[in-house]
Amino acid sequence: MSRTTTYEEILATMPEGIEATILAILRNHVGSENAITLQALTAQALGDCNTTTERQTREAIEHLRRKGVAVLSESGKSGRWLAKDQAEKDACVAEMMGRSRNLMKTIESLAAAQVPVPAQITETNQPQQTRLWED
Repeated sequence: MSRTTTYEEILATMPEGIEATILAILRNHVGSENAITLQALTAQALGDCNTTTERQTREAIEHLRRKGVAVLSESGKSGRWLAKDQAEKDACVAEMMGRSRNLMKTIESLAAAQVPVPAQITETNQPQQTRLWED
């Protein structure tokens, strides 16, 4: 997969030492109850929060994770934090695995999809969501 030129430029302009700076900030945010929002983390680490600096913060967090630092996040909960214990880390890993499985199903379906979309596939013959409540 190729990255866009814009994304490559964002990565190329990542400040030196950003990972160490982010890790130093996260050391004050251990446990989900002490999460720091991505925007606040970005502003503290880089002095400003915009789409470029936020992307750089996300990339730095990814690098830290790949180096074995347990930087956690959770769907539906704002922020990032360092794991306070094994159970918290395990819960994050389990959630990521679930998202990974769902993404793989989508990728497999997309890979098998017909292009162009066959004429017999229309909105009217797609499965309909069942109603939860009656009017």
